[in-house]
This record gives sequence, structure tokens and C-alpha cells, in this order.
Amino acid sequence: MDLQVSDEVSKEYLAEVLPILKNEEFLSLGNFCHHQWTNRLMHSINVSYVSWLIAKKFGCDEHVAARAGLLHDFCLYDFKEKTPTGEAQAFYHPKAAAENSERVFAISDREQNAILSHMFPLGPMPKNKEGWIITLADKVCASMELCHVAIALEKNNRMVVSSI
Repeated sequence: MDLQVSDEVSKEYLAEVLPILKNEEFLSLGNFCHHQWTNRLMHSINVSYVSWLIAKKFGCDEHVAARAGLLHDFCLYDFKEKTPTGEAQAFYHPKAAAENSERVFAISDREQNAILSHMFPLGPMPKNKEGWIITLADKVCASMELCHVAIALEKNNRMVVSSI
């Protein structure tokens, strides 16, 4: 996977997420279709960027919001397939994403909670502001993607993910 980033993208945001965006295992999310026409990598980037913007606006921890937003769907399997535990996807994938994130990136407790709770009300209630922000950003981005509307960094090709 290759990422092309426009000069319009905030350098401050990129500094928060670049270590994750350079990880090959994480970039493989680009191989999974998500919300009909985008891929899970681009969806995660959009959730991360929207979360970072909201956190900055309201004085929350933008570092946690950007990283947890990026990692909230860090699951390396097709969501259309049955989960290993038989649980519904909405309940299983936040746990899988949190485990993968901890294993690869050593996430903080705040990041872990935000990832685990991003499917609220189908899962646990967020315990911190950043968790609420990611829950909101995920739903906004998913809704726009389902309506085939480019949002956040996907809009105007500010960030493009391509296969090498």
C-alpha cells in the first residue's frame, strides 16, 4: 500500500498518525472493502481525522483521538465472514481491534477504551471524551460512506491509498 498525502493535510495531524501509517500490517486494512465502496484503511483515516479535528476544537486529547480513531477497526479479516467466536461483528471487532492495537502499537488505556467502546450503544459506553468523539466520528463517516459521499481526507483526494 502506498499513501499519497496532499499539502492541505495538517502537518500536526500527520505527526500524530505517521508512525501508524508507516506500519505494513496496519496498511493491509486497505485490502478490505468497507461500507460498500471504500476500504477499511480509508474509513479509519477519515474517522481519525474527524476525531482529531473535533478533539482539537473542544480541548480534548487530540493525540488519543487521532490514534484511537485510526486504530478503531484494526481487524485483519473480512467483516462479512463469521467471527472466530461466533459473536456478532458489532461486538467482536472492537475487541479484536483493541488486541491488535495493543500488540502492534502499545496503546494507552484511554485509547483502548475509545476503541472498545466505538460501537456504542451496541457495546460498552465510552469512559472518556475521546471515546465519545470516536463513536460520533465513526457513525458520521460510516453514514457518509454508505451514501457514497467522500468525507474528510478522502474528499478532494487529500489522502489517497493505492496498491503498489
